[in-house]
Amino acid sequence: MSWISTSNPLYVVSAALFLFGLRVSFGDPERDVDSWALAGGLAFYTMLLAAAAVLLVRFAGIWNDVRTVLLLVVLLFLATSVTFDELLVMNPSRGRLLNAVGLAFAMLLSEGILRAIGLKLPFGFRLPYHLMLALFFIYPMVLSSLARDPTSEVLKWSLFAFPSVAGAVFLLLIPAIRRGPDLLRNNGGPWPWPFYPWSLFAFLAVAVVGRSFLICKSFHLLTDASITATIFAPFFLVPFGFALSMLVLEIGLEGKRRGAMAVALVAPLALVIVAGIGHREDATCRTFIDLFMERTGETPLFLTLVLATAFHVYAWLRGAPFATEALTASLAGFAFMQAHTLALADLDLLQPAWLAMPVIFQGLLGLYRREAWRLIAFAGVGAAWLTGAIWRLYLILRAEVAGLDYLLLGVLLLPLAVAVSVAKGGGIRQAGRLR
Repeated sequence: MSWISTSNPLYVVSAALFLFGLRVSFGDPERDVDSWALAGGLAFYTMLLAAAAVLLVRFAGIWNDVRTVLLLVVLLFLATSVTFDELLVMNPSRGRLLNAVGLAFAMLLSEGILRAIGLKLPFGFRLPYHLMLALFFIYPMVLSSLARDPTSEVLKWSLFAFPSVAGAVFLLLIPAIRRGPDLLRNNGGPWPWPFYPWSLFAFLAVAVVGRSFLICKSFHLLTDASITATIFAPFFLVPFGFALSMLVLEIGLEGKRRGAMAVALVAPLALVIVAGIGHREDATCRTFIDLFMERTGETPLFLTLVLATAFHVYAWLRGAPFATEALTASLAGFAFMQAHTLALADLDLLQPAWLAMPVIFQGLLGLYRREAWRLIAFAGVGAAWLTGAIWRLYLILRAEVAGLDYLLLGVLLLPLAVAVSVAKGGGIRQAGRLR
């Protein structure tokens, strides 16, 4: 709490009140005067915050407040990109112009602030940051040309693709991660690695989640009873979640942080849960799920498990601790679902033979590494699985074969009878020798 708190929370209160007042004053962007007044108000207040940041650093040296102010400046950039969604639909030409001006303003002001306060942001971080700003402003401009036809398959896939594109931009941070903390050793500010610059990208990651929902709400123009519906579902965020997991894994491997690596290995399994929830039965949501299954041949839940398995294989090859255990869990998951399994409520032991895969994998790994505990676990789980398979076969045959219980009892008693006979014969021969 001491890290996320600030010395002066009134900056946040000020920004919230100003945004609310601006929305009330100029809430109809369809009118030309209102749209430009709204854009001008946002630009003015953003520059006011930027000036406050410069003054706090240059004359007061108060860096804790500056951290809050800088994040609020980024928030206002993103708020500007969201503000003109309605205008992009109602008046695309004016909306695109305002978004283009907003993007140029955000990029130039970002560079101006960094130069004015002497804060360094290396190219490996600066490029993804500017690309994220471009994504927030340009992606809605592209969608505005598709929004006229809400039944368009291209529009639906474009709405689904937004968090995936954001994830691809985030993956551009991997080269900077592999260069390590030395890249930002003398960054011009008091914030150490990883608080700077990862607090900025954590903020952007949260913004991607919110924008993914809002972009579906703004540009999928439904009518009649479906006017409040949206095709957005939690599985939209799965590709972005895998991108974040990759970054956390790389941070853990580079800094030898076992906690970060553990989070990265558990995250794909959590994404499997995310992909299996939130499937609504309304026609809007169901139509896109049917389209997804038709094009990919699999449900989002099953495809997420496939991606989780691939991620754990990658982590294993990269030498992450406990990656083989996470891979074992992923392989075991295939026993409980098939390509048509949609939700967590549909999970069942659908393919019990798949349980042999993680068991065999751990056995082979135990032989290769000569680890006794893996071999013991392999033998114990293998025996339990074999016992369960035999019992399942018995229950199936019992319903079809009359008298099966008596047959099995006879088979089990036969070796017992032989053993008793042998023991009895041995006892008679021993008694004869004694006599």
